[in-house]
Amino acid sequence: MSAETYHSRVVSFASYIPEQFVPLGDYAGIGDLPGKLDLHRLTGLDGHRKSKPEEGSLELAVKAAEKCLERANINAQQIDLVVNCAMGKIAGNLEMHLSPSLATLVARRLGIENATCFDMSNACSGMLTSIMLADTMIKSGEIEYALIVSGENVTSLIDEAKSNNLWLRSQAIASLTVGDGSAAYLIGRSDKPNQIAFSEPFTLAQYTNLCIGEAAKKRAGPSMRTKASQLQQGVLDNLGVFLGRSMKHMGLDWEKIEHTYSHPTSPKSMRKGGRVAEAALGQMKNFHNESHDIGNTGSTSHCMLMEKSIQSGDLKSGETTLLISFGSGLAMLAMHITMPEGIEEWS
Repeated sequence: MSAETYHSRVVSFASYIPEQFVPLGDYAGIGDLPGKLDLHRLTGLDGHRKSKPEEGSLELAVKAAEKCLERANINAQQIDLVVNCAMGKIAGNLEMHLSPSLATLVARRLGIENATCFDMSNACSGMLTSIMLADTMIKSGEIEYALIVSGENVTSLIDEAKSNNLWLRSQAIASLTVGDGSAAYLIGRSDKPNQIAFSEPFTLAQYTNLCIGEAAKKRAGPSMRTKASQLQQGVLDNLGVFLGRSMKHMGLDWEKIEHTYSHPTSPKSMRKGGRVAEAALGQMKNFHNESHDIGNTGSTSHCMLMEKSIQSGDLKSGETTLLISFGSGLAMLAMHITMPEGIEEWS
């Protein structure tokens, strides 16, 4: 087989959704927020998932990766590339992990010995960006299998936000919409073309200062400041053009795509985006918006939504699926994939 005939596919994917559900009223009730703000009415969120104290980014990523490899039924030694794309590399004690790469540590935990390993971050678009990189390496003939992982241990953002006077620091309120979780995709060679396709990456730099994450100044863990309404409007203003160009670039018929998943900043914002998309391109077959009990889980979001769809029996082998990603910056990227064979049997 020559390099020109290599194609790629999603072999398997998996998400670890923490069992602990924290209701919105426990941390962001109407009496907790400025001006009796009703966060449920504003966002559609009911709460989020919280990881165990010992589950940092590494532990969360390993749990998703183990399930992903089990579903693929391949040997760990067949994997040539491991990429970690978590926004924050946060340990269970809220310390930031810097070296060695979390991808290297994930590989060690899984018994992957000969893979190239590195971390790559692109905010909430990190997972799709990393898969796009793996796809390029597979099609060039450099590798055969790639494991893309992310563990987002970010609910400490909620505590950091609430440690502030939210009347004075209203940009911290968006931190109350996050949740913990993890995701993993196994990408491999395929004899069939067009199993994975990507849009042109959009970067709209005029929005770069609307969402900033950094280390908290007065406590352990991260902080995030977001001009949420401006960032959301930036997405809505550009979404129709982005999707139109994406369909043309990937050669897709919008109305034939069987499943669509958007990055879930909140259920209400996703509904707004869905209306913009349908006004621009036509009706969607199945638009999935089930993030009400998991929140915004950063780079893992699409996979966590698809995991919920597996649990409810909504995804079938061979069905076409579009993932639409938004990362602060503003980065926009879409990925079109064909569901793996045997997905109905995944537990």
